[in-house]
Amino acid sequence: MRKPRSSLAVPGVALAAFGLVLGACSAGVVDASPSGGTTGSPLGGIPATGGGLSSTGITGSGGLELTTNPSAMPPVGGASGATTEVVPCTDGDNCTCSALTVAVIGKPGKWGANPAGDSDTALQEWLNSSSAGTAKADNYTTRHTLTPDFLAPYNVIILASLSDDSNTGPFWTFDSSEVAAVQDWVESKGGGLITLTGYSGDGREVNAPNQLIAFSGISYNMDGVYAPYLDWRVCGCAHSNPLSDWNRTDPVIANLSNNITWVGLDNGRSINAPADAHVAATVAGPKNALVGKLVGKGRVLVYADEWITYTTQWNGQGNPSENDPNCVGFLPEDDYQTAQFWFNMIKWSQPTATCFKIVDVQQPVIIW
Repeated sequence: MRKPRSSLAVPGVALAAFGLVLGACSAGVVDASPSGGTTGSPLGGIPATGGGLSSTGITGSGGLELTTNPSAMPPVGGASGATTEVVPCTDGDNCTCSALTVAVIGKPGKWGANPAGDSDTALQEWLNSSSAGTAKADNYTTRHTLTPDFLAPYNVIILASLSDDSNTGPFWTFDSSEVAAVQDWVESKGGGLITLTGYSGDGREVNAPNQLIAFSGISYNMDGVYAPYLDWRVCGCAHSNPLSDWNRTDPVIANLSNNITWVGLDNGRSINAPADAHVAATVAGPKNALVGKLVGKGRVLVYADEWITYTTQWNGQGNPSENDPNCVGFLPEDDYQTAQFWFNMIKWSQPTATCFKIVDVQQPVIIW
């Protein structure tokens, strides 16, 4: 399923009847329309449950304290109602690490490979079930004021579709105090900010994340971009094109492509990178698809798409081609390293999270 490419969607009006075709492949064509749509989804792999610990193992009798926020879903502001629990420590008897806390802010996407059955909560489920207690993700799908108190409990914040509806909007706006709070959280508190886009055919979707990352000098364009059409079987079976052009030589961002060959990208938005930023991946043009920057004590990482968030791009759940005999060996779980890519992005965004582990027996992640 391809995200719609419209001129300008009218807020509040559903975008229907776009002649969208399941399994259609994008032959690397760049949509030059200023409002071209984009798509993207995170972390591949089948989320492991509490079992599967043999691939990493839990050693030592130490524990780390994990602060959870049971009232964060449905979301509430800040960390009110927080409780503390002890979880296994993976770094030995003397482990003193705190759990990595992640907030995913924004509406779920609607334009995955199977809009009727392609959840974009794969990342949150993966972190909560496969990190052996070393990470905890909260999900905020309604508009919250971004105050210092709201941001303070989190090490990493992932911005999804900042809108009342990820497809039609209206798209959120932020006042100067919120923008300043995010900037201070990154620069002074050492927060890691990751942004996604490509949720809508309306190019104005980029305005909200652009507000919050303006201090970094990085910004999204309103164009539509595709990864190259490298293999028709993967494209047709994964319902996305493989992002394959990685910058592996710049030491600042080289770890972002650790153990990565391909991840799926479909109709995303290109990124403007200032001279002091680091381009980690590109698509035809060339246009930037992944840009990182060190900002004060923290880091900002901007990604062009949102398909890495959908379950079809992780473990095949909901993929209409999952049981097609012609797709054996060419499905996302066969050819994409979505889980590794998400680990790399989160770890790069918060390099001090030395206890952050992933235990995924279906798609093992190399820890660095």
